Amino acid sequence: MQTFLWKDHGRVYLYPDSESLALGATEHLVQILRRGLAQAPRFHWVLAGGKTPAACYRQMAREVLDWQRLDLSLGDERCLPVDHPERNDTLIRNTLLQAEGPRLARFEPMRAEWGAEVGSAHHAQVLETLGGIDLVLLGMGEDGHTASLFPGHASLLSQAPVVPEYSAPKPPPERISLGLTLLQQARRRVFLVTGGSKRAILQALDQGQRFPVGQVGAGDAQETGSSIRTLGSRRSKNSASFVGRAISIIEGQGGLAKACTEQIP
Repeated sequence: MQTFLWKDHGRVYLYPDSESLALGATEHLVQILRRGLAQAPRFHWVLAGGKTPAACYRQMAREVLDWQRLDLSLGDERCLPVDHPERNDTLIRNTLLQAEGPRLARFEPMRAEWGAEVGSAHHAQVLETLGGIDLVLLGMGEDGHTASLFPGHASLLSQAPVVPEYSAPKPPPERISLGLTLLQQARRRVFLVTGGSKRAILQALDQGQRFPVGQVGAGDAQETGSSIRTLGSRRSKNSASFVGRAISIIEGQGGLAKACTEQIP
């Protein structure tokens, strides 16, 4: 196991394959949820879409938790009809919410079928009833976007808790996303990022380039091992090439961050 030192003493864990990643991420998330529920009457978990977290959701559905005290919502959503297979809430219902226990949780999807502007305004009102974000699960795209915050788009400059997106680079162009400021304020952030196609972005982050994923909090790493590059804006003197690996989990609580990496064939 390799170890990185992120600011505030985070660590990087290595997983040999996607199955191990899903199991490890599930164990980590369950620990966060249980600790949170032990400290407060309710816990607000913001979920991500995509194939990588889907495997975790299937594992999570089997876990014994006090689900009725969990508030679940989404980090972003595509403006598509209800039950469309490419919507994130459809993914959640087909994985995590297939089990009886998780169905006891309060789930607040984004009303993206109403369009980006109306849906984002409505979800901002919903979030006021849920309080702050205790845990947010996020991914990273090949262009460095996270949620539906894309590089160079005006939504990154907005201070609104929920922002409409009208020109996503991949269809559908209209989306709803949690805003950058709100994501930065989350008590804990976990990033699931897999695949060799993400390597260029990781290297760019290492060189100090700015991307939404780094602005949210998946940056500022320092290396203590010798075989993996740093992932943040400050470069280690002894960092080696990022060959054969990509970030799989980065977890942050304020300045705290952890990361897991997955081998790439």
